[in-house]
Amino acid sequence: MNRKRMLTVLLGLLLVAMITACSTSERPVDPSEVEVTLTTEPSPPKANVVTKYTATIGGVPESTKATLAFDIRKSENDTLSYLNAKPEGNAYSAEKELKEPGTYTVYVHLYIGDLHIIKKKKIEVAS
Repeated sequence: MNRKRMLTVLLGLLLVAMITACSTSERPVDPSEVEVTLTTEPSPPKANVVTKYTATIGGVPESTKATLAFDIRKSENDTLSYLNAKPEGNAYSAEKELKEPGTYTVYVHLYIGDLHIIKKKKIEVAS
């Protein structure tokens, strides 16, 4: 009887340890909770001037290892440039000079492991 009680206690402790270990792991990223704020410097961007594009990401735990790229397009079917961004604190940035004024679409590609999240932003490039 004593051995049976000891085995029950050990199994209970093992179960508690497993539950505790699982609860400390990060929850998976929910794409619907991910928010992207895109800023440019200068603001607004100007044609024929190198512009710094910075994306700040929300809804992702800080310890999450992610990569980010900017896909800049003048029209929906036309990719002008695909820029791999560099991490800067809690943001990611890259630089690019756009030659013509007008409305551009910036697709922000966020990669977290096998997860690929795309957010679409519009910018107006001044002359």
